[in-house]
Amino acid sequence: MRYIIAIGGNALTDRRSLGSVSREIARLARSGNEIVVTHGNGPQVGELAMAEKKSLAELTAQTEAEIGLEIDDELKRLGCRSVVVISRAVVDPKDPEFRRPSKPIGRFYTRAKAAELERKGNVLRKLIHGYRIVVPSPRPLRFLEIETIRDLLSLGYVVISGGGGGVAVSLRGGVTSYLNAVIDKDRASSLLAMELRADRLVILTNTEGAYLDFSRSKRLIRRADARTMERYAADGEFEAGSMLPKVEACISFAKGSGKIAVIGRLENAREVFALKECTVIYR
Repeated sequence: MRYIIAIGGNALTDRRSLGSVSREIARLARSGNEIVVTHGNGPQVGELAMAEKKSLAELTAQTEAEIGLEIDDELKRLGCRSVVVISRAVVDPKDPEFRRPSKPIGRFYTRAKAAELERKGNVLRKLIHGYRIVVPSPRPLRFLEIETIRDLLSLGYVVISGGGGGVAVSLRGGVTSYLNAVIDKDRASSLLAMELRADRLVILTNTEGAYLDFSRSKRLIRRADARTMERYAADGEFEAGSMLPKVEACISFAKGSGKIAVIGRLENAREVFALKECTVIYR
């Protein structure tokens, strides 16, 4: 089977979690599966954006290399043939996200700190756990490195790519321009899964899956078809910038490929790969 395994950026701040999921990825690889690992970078880019005067494209490339190498080191230590591919995602420079940014990055802030940051020109949004900076997150259209990734999979490598959603670029007249934006990792992972004709999309995060009534009774959705999940999303069951993009990515993959997509807890990766204690979304 060909897997696209997306690891959340928040989960990667814990080295023990990285070691645990790397062991399960290595186990899958030893069983003959083809694997592409993607990862988030929201916390890392958010911190760097506050400290360094670099564009979001530069910071994405930087963290894609740094985090990718951490994962690569873990997988090589476990005997995997793995490789990091810095990727670029083509977007439309007229995407509405450039006018109305929505992607949260970095840490959570108090209301007072958020007001201070807004006075400095940042855009912030109130989420369940506090305020976060939001930046443009245009929809990825295709990956420039897709053929390289495909070739490396055929040679038996575990490929680490699409980190942070890939570096946002536009193309005009054969010229590549780097944009001050970030790509949603889950949306990018779904696109990679479609472009590579993957058999399964697995999104590993810090919860057991998608919940109904998350702020109160927290009922885990164990299995649902894409249409049902679309209805839940339209009813506001999933938080924007958090669970909603994961659900939307899974819906897109399930509908487009006819294969299943999974959301589960990173620390329970073995159970999630076995479709236990997680949310399974199918067409």
